[in-house]
Amino acid sequence: MGNFQAKEGGRLLKRYCECEQQCLNKLMADSLRPYVPGYYGVVQKDEQDYNLMDDLLVGFDSPSIMDCKMGSRTYLEEELMKARERPRLRKDMYEKMVSVDPGAPTEEERAQQGVLKPRYMQWRETLSSTATLGFRIEGIKVSVLSEHPWLLTCLTVGVRVTRG
Repeated sequence: MGNFQAKEGGRLLKRYCECEQQCLNKLMADSLRPYVPGYYGVVQKDEQDYNLMDDLLVGFDSPSIMDCKMGSRTYLEEELMKARERPRLRKDMYEKMVSVDPGAPTEEERAQQGVLKPRYMQWRETLSSTATLGFRIEGIKVSVLSEHPWLLTCLTVGVRVTRG
């Protein structure tokens, strides 16, 4: 089961995250309320907690979706704390780092052929607009490529956003 589950009545379940719950609760009383999904609290299913919210895609036949990550850091502090409590060299993350930028690992990391998860997460964010602009586009699902084939070229090539 993934992070999302469709529910009857135009709602969905999203795997519980305390920070997200706090944010959604605040948004329900904020001027942004008309622009965010309705939030209906925490429910439990199969011994797992979920945030219950409106499914904004209800009523669309084949929606196009863009996943934007907002903030200057897109990982949770608790992820960092967990990784620091039990530091473990990650060969998989080292290999990803080297495949993107062979010069990124330190001498020590090269000798160990591994990086710690906090180091990798911080390095990864320097590669995108997250650190400089406070957001990044994580993924796009376009349902109209057959009608607009030029869009695939734009998505494949990508667009570089710079401050101007």
